[in-house]
Amino acid sequence: MREGVVGQLVKKLLGVVIGTALLSGCDSGGSGGSNNGSDPAPTITTVTLSGTLLSDPVLDVDSDINDPEAAPQPNDSLSSTQTLAVGSEVRGFVTRQATSDLASQDNFAVSNDVSDFFEATIAAGQDIIMTFADYQQFNPSTNDIDLYLYSSAGVLINGSILITSPTEQVTVSQEGTYFIEVRAFSGSSNYSLSINEAEQIGPQSSGQVNLASMAPRRATAMNRDVSSFSSALSSLNASPSSFATTSASEADRPHALWLKTTNLPMAKEGPFSNRFPLAGVLGLEPSGDEHDPHHEQKLALLHHIKQVNSLAGEDLVKPYHYPRTLADSPQNPVLQWNLLTIEWEEALDEVEIQAPAIGRPLIAVIDSGVFSSHPKIAPVLTDARDFVPAFIDGDAINDADAVSSGGNAAEADENVVLGDANPDDCYSFHGTHVASIAVAPSAGGTIDGINMDGVLPFADLMMLKVGNNVSPDCGFIVGDIAGAIRYAAGLPNSSGVLPARPADVINMSFGGPEPDPATQAAIEDAVAAGVILVAAAGNAGEDGAPQPEFPASFSEVFAVAATDINNERAFYSSFYQQVEITAPGGDGRFDTNGDFQADAILGAIASENTGGTAFEADYALYQGTSMAAPHVAAGFALMKAIFPGLDTDEARRVLEEGFLTTDIAAPGRDDSTGYGLMSLKKMVDTAVGLRDGTLVVPADFRITPSSLAFGSFTTSATIEVTRSGDPTFTISSVTMTNGGLPASVTPDPTPVTVDADGFGTYQVAINRTDAAPGDYNVEVEVTSSEGATKTVPLSFSVPLQSTLASTAPTRVFLQREQAPGVFTTLSTSVAPNGAGSTITFSSLEPGNYRVLYTTDMDNDGQICDGGELGGSFPGGDCESTETISLTTDTAGFEFVLTRLDN
Repeated sequence: MREGVVGQLVKKLLGVVIGTALLSGCDSGGSGGSNNGSDPAPTITTVTLSGTLLSDPVLDVDSDINDPEAAPQPNDSLSSTQTLAVGSEVRGFVTRQATSDLASQDNFAVSNDVSDFFEATIAAGQDIIMTFADYQQFNPSTNDIDLYLYSSAGVLINGSILITSPTEQVTVSQEGTYFIEVRAFSGSSNYSLSINEAEQIGPQSSGQVNLASMAPRRATAMNRDVSSFSSALSSLNASPSSFATTSASEADRPHALWLKTTNLPMAKEGPFSNRFPLAGVLGLEPSGDEHDPHHEQKLALLHHIKQVNSLAGEDLVKPYHYPRTLADSPQNPVLQWNLLTIEWEEALDEVEIQAPAIGRPLIAVIDSGVFSSHPKIAPVLTDARDFVPAFIDGDAINDADAVSSGGNAAEADENVVLGDANPDDCYSFHGTHVASIAVAPSAGGTIDGINMDGVLPFADLMMLKVGNNVSPDCGFIVGDIAGAIRYAAGLPNSSGVLPARPADVINMSFGGPEPDPATQAAIEDAVAAGVILVAAAGNAGEDGAPQPEFPASFSEVFAVAATDINNERAFYSSFYQQVEITAPGGDGRFDTNGDFQADAILGAIASENTGGTAFEADYALYQGTSMAAPHVAAGFALMKAIFPGLDTDEARRVLEEGFLTTDIAAPGRDDSTGYGLMSLKKMVDTAVGLRDGTLVVPADFRITPSSLAFGSFTTSATIEVTRSGDPTFTISSVTMTNGGLPASVTPDPTPVTVDADGFGTYQVAINRTDAAPGDYNVEVEVTSSEGATKTVPLSFSVPLQSTLASTAPTRVFLQREQAPGVFTTLSTSVAPNGAGSTITFSSLEPGNYRVLYTTDMDNDGQICDGGELGGSFPGGDCESTETISLTTDTAGFEFVLTRLDN
């Protein structure tokens, strides 16, 4: 609340209606007594002050706010939605309980306003962002507002249910018309709601609950104490069926768990109740795709997760989203043009000369499983383990028939059923294909005259199964990814055993739109243990604005994009700021080299035999970043075989210096191809140089993200300045160029968490108040003590304030200055239409004046309250004590309603 200067609103207003409001502030002059015929007392001349309320034209207002000056028009169901245009911003109010404030004539004094529904047409990749004003940092359960997304049929498909954040965000996966709900889980608050036009600034909110990718019985424990989490679950008559093994080394890390959900009751009302009443409101029948047999389990789990987190007052648990593998349907075999593209023969020739005595590196492939008897898998499969729980595939993670240190060859076999109703997805053998690209040995394996080589045919394979290819889960990851990563790195994990030998490199050819904290924690620990991790960047390039995929977008992971046979970004390959390197992924639509085969990537799979009685070894052509990633994983494994001391930081340093790739797009790093197309020959040469000390990579620093786009709404974001190598220099300055703008618009970034050498997180903020309307491009400059400077481009817009904005009714206060900084309120009135209203103050004595104006959507009586619109004239800011000196009639002033901080 902002009462400091101007106090509370007058609840009982004077009843002056503003179209052209008359606000009198004059005194009558008096005589001084008899003066023996002197002139009469002079007449005091009065003056007039007038102007127009303006605001950002993109603003709109919730049709049922609490302000009694606004006649409520319900938007609390799917049958009474309010339109939300892309690029617009709604300011609104919701409350879980009736306010009971009859004296203030609240619109919701005797009834609540739990939900506001909006309808919008949204493009793929766009974010819906809701921020509420009355978030209580030290008691977040007091006011908790959530965000939900429904299909055009009224079926819940996504949402954000954070407790410990005032911002909720969901991402739209494909273009269409959607319903959006802002819902009060507890308390009440003003809020703002918008659909972003700008590019992605950073990682998405981790509060998303995308039902399409959510595991019905999976969650991530975020707390540091399993016992306290168990107690919270028990209070809701739910208990964990199994916990990941927690050792002292990982006790403070998030971890995956499975929950018993078969007996969890559904929510009685709201988004987590049965979906059909929502569709029924629209008079629509759900399509067959929406009859997911796990749907009610997912809703029940979300309902209870939300309750647990609310009771705890923090986000102890989050739903686990199982990402989909990125495979296409099998095609006919093709010659391995991909190996020629990465200079494969030249690289192996160089290995024979420079490093003939290297050992066999070990590559861990975390994927759907493997056809372990395939001749391109069996000779190199030295370690196999299943990380899918028994209630999904009938085979426990810590299976009794598994070898105590490594498991037997069949332990990671794909769970595939002959005669499955969905063979196109269920018979992909995605993990087998990915693994063979990395490690297929040269000997044997000829099938129908076709043979193949892996990128590293003298490597060993650790196969870790996290998939389940039985309908309806085909193509989804349902196992413990975090546990598999920890196992591969030789760390305590949910299997209860350790590998005989940790992997050198981990390949993850899967992805999802939401970061999982347990997976991120496992990745951080694996990197600390010396393992390099590689992941597919995603296949959403056709969407036009693909969002970052995880785990590829975690800063510790190398995100791999895909190229076609022409060394250009494959049409499907996702592009975003976290993409670092490119490798062949193919394009099955064409036969560019005229060999009568599609230009995709050859790999091993299994297929039904002629009688349909068993699966047998086969080859197929797939396209995707799933196929590109194992090329890079094999390259890093070869580098580690030559130079065992290679770690993630040094690998990234040599990548950034251009020592591992051939630049194939714009010079330097770009979102489509990263630092370029991998060259296996360069990777060998670089590893030899690092081993022999002939290649010295200078220490450097990095800034992430590489650019910021604030658009018309965003006011702040963070950047992170990190070490590259072991620098002796420090960060001497982090500044903002002003681009000719006043310094108040682009202040220098402020430290958030920064060490003594200047490395860490900085907050970058802008202030649009002092900038003229227009589009601006400035830069954040980071300079080291050695004089090296790197920049982060920042773009933002300042909209032209106009009468076209739709705002809540506005309270207007005319104040006269009695002494410096001391004011007396002469009149109070209401502009029912807010922006666009003309305001006139007449019959004013000459003097110094200030005009205050504010909306009051929650009708709490506060001037310039959080989440409202407000300001002052002539100072602009609500707290300004600047005045205008009136000596003559003045008109045409602009009273600008600006967004107020939460």
